[in-house]
Amino acid sequence: SIVQFRFPPENHKRVPVQPISVVTFKPQYTASEPLTVAPDSVTVYGEPVQLDRIDRVLTNTISLQNLSSSTHGVVKLETPVGVRISDKDVSYSLEVTRYVEVKASVNVSVSNVPSGKELLVYPSVVDVVFKCVFPLGFDPSEGVRFYVDYHDFINSINGRCVPKVKGLSSSVISYSIEPQVVECIEK
Repeated sequence: SIVQFRFPPENHKRVPVQPISVVTFKPQYTASEPLTVAPDSVTVYGEPVQLDRIDRVLTNTISLQNLSSSTHGVVKLETPVGVRISDKDVSYSLEVTRYVEVKASVNVSVSNVPSGKELLVYPSVVDVVFKCVFPLGFDPSEGVRFYVDYHDFINSINGRCVPKVKGLSSSVISYSIEPQVVECIEK
């Protein structure tokens, strides 16, 4: 008698690894860049029908509490049901830095306004809180320009726009503005 084996067709594809994390920091510390994983993608092997529904592979939850320095480690991957993956775990890395907050009031200007048109912005001054790498050796509001682009105004439904920023120092980790949205009126 002849023994026959039938194997379903197996394909493969590369998908990104999405880190799942819960992170808290000591006061005045924050991530200087997003958490990264290496490798950042894996090969998934399986039947075509199963591969079609997989667009990424998740890590187990990376739980990091009360951080005040950069950290790294290894985390297991969650293998989707019915497939194999090229790696069982990935390395993760999170750069942490101490920061200082600097508050400033800055003017909101306009750009790309066609000649013959005028765009007014209300309020024309917004309050900004810059989160900067510690120690701070400069004024983060120096050389920074917050502005509304005329094209954003034209594409807005109601004339409300989020100011853009130019000239931000690389030592600025993040910033928040208040109000977050300004009213624009064309004259």
